[in-house]
Amino acid sequence: MKNTLSKSDRLTSGVSISHIYNKGKHLNDYPFKIVWVKETGEAGLKVVFSVPKRKFKRAVDRNQIKRKLREAYRKRKNDCQKAAESQNIRVSLFLIYLGKDIPQSEIVDNKIILLLNRLTKEITDK
Repeated sequence: MKNTLSKSDRLTSGVSISHIYNKGKHLNDYPFKIVWVKETGEAGLKVVFSVPKRKFKRAVDRNQIKRKLREAYRKRKNDCQKAAESQNIRVSLFLIYLGKDIPQSEIVDNKIILLLNRLTKEITDK
């Protein structure tokens, strides 16, 4: 599989994002939090990234963190995507950064790997 993150892999609907946040299950590994929910529809993964404006006032900082999140997710999503497709379900993710400082890329990569492995396990167990 290609390591891409196309527009069709992202969630853009405000209704579905609020549904995920209100009804979803949580996985935490500071400084990240994943809220996810299984849905009907096309099998695969859909994702949205969030960095709170309250903690990072400057848009440059928020965008830099989101860029790192997207890159780490893009590289590591294949196992999770295969698990969702094998179960024939769609998994929608809300990936939130909770830290107070701009993280280093290595930390982002390591934490995203851990969270996606835990998510893959959760998807295949149920």
